[in-house]
Amino acid sequence: MKGRRALRRTAGTLVLLLCSACGSDSTPAPGEPITVQLNVRGMHCGGCVAAITAEAREVDGVESIDVSLERNAATLRVRDEPTATEAIRAMESLGYRVTRTAPHGDELAPPAKSVPPTSGSG
Repeated sequence: MKGRRALRRTAGTLVLLLCSACGSDSTPAPGEPITVQLNVRGMHCGGCVAAITAEAREVDGVESIDVSLERNAATLRVRDEPTATEAIRAMESLGYRVTRTAPHGDELAPPAKSVPPTSGSG
C-alpha cells in the first residue's frame, strides 16, 4: 500500500511539473502573489473552517484563504513560498493534516527532509 501511495505522489508531482493543458503558469512573476491548493484532513464542521481561516490570516503575507469543508480543501493566496510554508504549518498546529495538491487534485509528496548520515561504527 505504501508503494502505491508513493507512486501516486510521484505521479502528482510529475503532473504538476509537466502539465501544460491547464494553462497555468507555475512560475509567478517576481512580486506577484502565488496561489496554493491544499488538501485539509480532519475538518468536521464550520468551526473547523473558521479556525483554519483565522489561523492562516494571522500569518503575515497571506492575502486570502478560501476553505471548503465539503471538498476538504483550501485555496491559499500568499506573497511568496516561505509564507505558504508558514501558513501551512500554522494550520497544522491546530491538528489538521495539510498537504499541497497538484492542479488536477492529486496529493503532492511533502518536501524531502534531510537525514543526517549515520556513523558506520556500531
